[in-house]
Amino acid sequence: MIVQFIVNGIVSGSLIAVMAIGFWFIYRTTNIFHIAHGAVYTASGYIFYSLYVSKGYSLLLSLPASLISGAVLGLAIYFTVYRPLEKKNASTGIKFISSLATYILIVNVIALIYGNETKILSEGLSASISFWDIILTKIQIYQVISFLVLLVLSYLFVKGTKAGRAIRAIGDNSRLFKALGLNERWVKGMVFCIGSAIAGLASILTGLDVGIDPHIGMFAILNAVVAVIIGGIKRLEGVALGAFLIGILQNLVIWQFSARWESAVTFLVLVVVLLYKSGGLFVVKTRVEEL
Repeated sequence: MIVQFIVNGIVSGSLIAVMAIGFWFIYRTTNIFHIAHGAVYTASGYIFYSLYVSKGYSLLLSLPASLISGAVLGLAIYFTVYRPLEKKNASTGIKFISSLATYILIVNVIALIYGNETKILSEGLSASISFWDIILTKIQIYQVISFLVLLVLSYLFVKGTKAGRAIRAIGDNSRLFKALGLNERWVKGMVFCIGSAIAGLASILTGLDVGIDPHIGMFAILNAVVAVIIGGIKRLEGVALGAFLIGILQNLVIWQFSARWESAVTFLVLVVVLLYKSGGLFVVKTRVEEL
């Protein structure tokens, strides 16, 4: 049974990692604690529900349309909420409160339109597959595969493209980035689009498994934030490892105790890391030539 719960933890960690990668792109570049990322996550899931379930459009149409809609929403949040605050040199605390207010506003609008009950996105992917004594559903397998593909693509993008190097540059030294005359607004807008589309992917993958409701975004964003912090903000692969650690610990706690302790163990790990290794568990020293 413990093997089953560890496998479940790996699946959960994959979903947390997808959400965390989206958050990482935004936080790594802008240093904005983007709680409204959870609202983008929720909104993308409901857009997919409207297209795929309510309207009956195909998955090939509904999925990209939902991801694009999430990217547009994230970009709109940046230019309507964060960009004006940046022009006023607002503090990190003010940006955080504004982000939280944006999250609450969007979630309440969603609840007003769709109601608070859980929406089921698909029943066709719930069929289970057995590997020895391990049972997985088809959507869980797709979740893990989606994470692996996303991680590889994100790593190649960040390490091997000019845009990826710009993301790392502005995150490491925004003043130098500006002094070089590079377009800061364009880079930040780009990461909000990328991160928000990834949040949409995480929402749809989760919704196809367990459904969605207007309040799913807060739990998702909190897990993602913890994964980024304990994994190390500078390292994308550390974020993924942090997500897997959270997913496995949560499932083991559910097995031994109950689901009520799921959040408690997550934040216990966060507190321990902040106290004893604030840079993250999986951070390694980086040579100057690697930057």
